[in-house]
Amino acid sequence: MTSTGAPLRIAVMLSSSSEAGNIGLEQFLGVYYALQDAGAEVLVASMCGGHPWPTPFTRREAEADADALARRFQADRGARDDLANTLKFGELFEEDFHGGFCVGEPGALWRDPDRNSAGALVAQFLRAGKPVAVLPSLLDILPNGAGDGLLILGDGTWPPSAGVAALLAAAARQLEIGEIEP
Repeated sequence: MTSTGAPLRIAVMLSSSSEAGNIGLEQFLGVYYALQDAGAEVLVASMCGGHPWPTPFTRREAEADADALARRFQADRGARDDLANTLKFGELFEEDFHGGFCVGEPGALWRDPDRNSAGALVAQFLRAGKPVAVLPSLLDILPNGAGDGLLILGDGTWPPSAGVAALLAAAARQLEIGEIEP
C-alpha cells in the first residue's frame, strides 16, 4: 500500500520461456496471488498478449490437481480474466507502475532493442529506478548491471511470496522517500 492508502501497482511480465511452457502456471499463480493477497494492483503482460499458455487451464485439471492455488484460480473469475487478457509488452509503460515482477527468464536486459521482450521491459523498469523481481534469475545483466533500479533475483527454490515481499517492500520504501511517483 502507498502512504495514501492506494495499492502499489505492479506489472507481472510473463517471459517467452513461461509462454513456451518452461515456467508453469503454478509459478505465475504463486506470484499473482502473493501480490493480490498483499493488496497490490496487478496487471499481467506477455509478448503476444492474450492467453500466454498454449492451452487454457481447464476445470478438469483443477479437480485432478490437489494444489490449492490451482483450485483458487479455477474459482476466481477475475484472475482467469486477467490471465486471458494479458497486454502485450509494448502496451505496458513502466511509469504507470511502482515495480515489476518477471516470471520466467527475460533474457539479455540491455542488448534487446525490441520493446516487445521481457528483457527490454525489465531494463526499462531498472532504468527508471524501479524495483524488479525475476523468478528464476537466469538472465544476462551485462553491460549495465541493474542500472538505477533494484534487481531482486531468485532461483526456482525460493517461494514466489519471498520475491513479492521484497519487491513490495522496496517499492513502498522508494515511494515513501520520493524516489518514484505515486
